[in-house]
Amino acid sequence: MIVPKQIAAFLKNKIRVGADGSPFPASKNFSYKDIRNEEHTTNFTVAEAMQMDILKDIHSAVESAAEKGWTLEHFKKELRPTLQSKGWWGKKEMIDPLTNEMVKAQLSSDRRLKVIYQTNLRSAYQQGKWERSQNSDIHPYLMYRVGNSKEHRKKHLSWDSLILPKNDSWWNSHYPPNGWGCQCWTQAITENRAEKLRRDGFDVPPSIEDNDGYHVDAKITAPQTRYVSYFNNRKGTIEKVPYGVDPAFNSNVGRAGRDIPLFDSFMQRRSDGSFHPDIEAVAKTILTNKIWRQNFDAFIKNSYSGAIQGYRATPAGFVEGNVAVWLKKNAGIEIGDSVTIALEARLLNGPKAIRHGTAGNAIGKNGARVIIDVLMYGQVYFEDNTKNLIYIFPHSENQVSKITVTPIKKTGGRGSAILSPVIDNIQTIPISGEASEYKRIVTKLHRIK
Repeated sequence: MIVPKQIAAFLKNKIRVGADGSPFPASKNFSYKDIRNEEHTTNFTVAEAMQMDILKDIHSAVESAAEKGWTLEHFKKELRPTLQSKGWWGKKEMIDPLTNEMVKAQLSSDRRLKVIYQTNLRSAYQQGKWERSQNSDIHPYLMYRVGNSKEHRKKHLSWDSLILPKNDSWWNSHYPPNGWGCQCWTQAITENRAEKLRRDGFDVPPSIEDNDGYHVDAKITAPQTRYVSYFNNRKGTIEKVPYGVDPAFNSNVGRAGRDIPLFDSFMQRRSDGSFHPDIEAVAKTILTNKIWRQNFDAFIKNSYSGAIQGYRATPAGFVEGNVAVWLKKNAGIEIGDSVTIALEARLLNGPKAIRHGTAGNAIGKNGARVIIDVLMYGQVYFEDNTKNLIYIFPHSENQVSKITVTPIKKTGGRGSAILSPVIDNIQTIPISGEASEYKRIVTKLHRIK
């Protein structure tokens, strides 16, 4: 599998980590269940690879496979002798660091090397396809396709030939790969091509797996997402996973973790755009939860380090019900399916962040960690000319944090993407001064909250 240069960089930038997200050798990684789903996207980890040198050898081999276009057999030929010489081959008795029990662990094998090779390269390939499709102005649609597996998962097969706009939130929870060995992929298509496929469908030519070939009718309606509960016995937590998606793949390699659609599915609004008070209270409890904060801090850390870049996003808050009602009544703005305010990595490490850093008004890494507080507890204003929401919250004795949120924005690049509220700018501004930005906000703009 030959992977484009920028996709190989995605693999290279992955951080080798342990179970708690810390760089080796400070912590251990014994099971894939020890790692948060979203961290599989930005971190490079292999279960039972608890020695830094072993993980480094595997990571380097995966990088080389991507950069040099190694086949699976070449990958195994290069890596197998190294792992065998270091004793990381076959089955071995090891102590599980979580339970302190002696278990017989499967280290490496030809089958496992195949899983490592295919999973990492397919994920990187799909991540690159997402970035390219979202930056295309002439491809407003994505089509889900199953790969050339001999046997397909029934749920994945039911999604085959599904054509949806790139701004459909379904992609945020079902972008492939969606399981171990999943060869599903997506195709970016133009308006004319989408119309033809909707009308005529298409023919799949004969192949080794299916000698007769077959005709496919395009599907144009997003299936309703059903979440199922999965008990992670390593972490003692119950996790919600979209039906048809393997738990270890419950993260979107293209855009972000699937916290955003999951949060949206929970935030059910009334017809006027408001929420039941209990829902808002629970949502705020989630956002202030220690585990959620740790996950948010990890996103901040990985953004500043460059491990996460571009339009990759994480939930930072939500448009509260009273704000949504005000926008609909006074500005004619109706929040779409997604009420979750997304924070994109580019706001922390892109051109805007650099400009604010040069000007001395960047929010900084420590300030970024309180973005959730700004959106939850800050004053909220509406700016008529930009149609943006402005959040302000104390930053220091003489400054406030200012966060600009676009209520409905195409996130993900120049073309159509996920429609959701998104943070457009983050900076600090001084309180003092007759002509200060702070005074303009509090005296000239409409205060909502």
